[in-house]
Amino acid sequence: MKIIGLLGGTSWPSTPLYYTYLNEMVAQKMGGHHSARIILYSIDYHPIKSRYTQEGGWDEIPDLLGEELKTLDRMGPDCILICNNTLHKAYDLLADKGLPLGAHVVHLVVATAREAQARGYKRLLLMGTKFTMEDGFFVNRLKFFGMNVDVPSEEDRHNIQKMQTEISAGRTDPSFKDRFKTMLSRYEGYDGLVLGCTELPLVITEAETSIPIINTIHAQCAEAIKHAFSSGPIRGVVQ
Repeated sequence: MKIIGLLGGTSWPSTPLYYTYLNEMVAQKMGGHHSARIILYSIDYHPIKSRYTQEGGWDEIPDLLGEELKTLDRMGPDCILICNNTLHKAYDLLADKGLPLGAHVVHLVVATAREAQARGYKRLLLMGTKFTMEDGFFVNRLKFFGMNVDVPSEEDRHNIQKMQTEISAGRTDPSFKDRFKTMLSRYEGYDGLVLGCTELPLVITEAETSIPIINTIHAQCAEAIKHAFSSGPIRGVVQ
């Protein structure tokens, strides 16, 4: 079993889901008392997060992320998971420049697209941070894989962002589940609901919607497990 590296803390309430999912998958695969070989590098998210909405912030975010990825890479994992949806926009920019990493980076959006393909889904509803829903980096990658993708209305995107901000700070109001349930009842006819934000699985489950859910964290972890049990060394990046 190879070592999986987690770039966590981005944000901290959702990072434990990665640890849980990976260990559940290893236990299911191997039985006994087996658990995943994991290196968790939990970063201080503020220097990156605070630049999301700053003028010129996205000119700086890729370099900040790149330094954190290189730090984790030096710890020796065979593959790396970035525990954040939005930061895959920055990762794509780094990959285009040839970021030198020894570990394989499991791309969250690619893993999501492969999960949708495996289920035979074509029409998807994407929910995430306002940035993820509106920027296009996530939607365009899914479209590259042949998916038809919609996002919620402008009002719903605004309300999702307000709740996501609270959840990412560790504050979950009991009303959030009902609010998401009411919101999702307005959207029908989709093959799948993509939870394109690591905090959303903390409040949205099958109980809140009749649309089948694609949990991007789970899809990303499943790809990592494939790599962890693959033969030979893992090097390079899959786009």
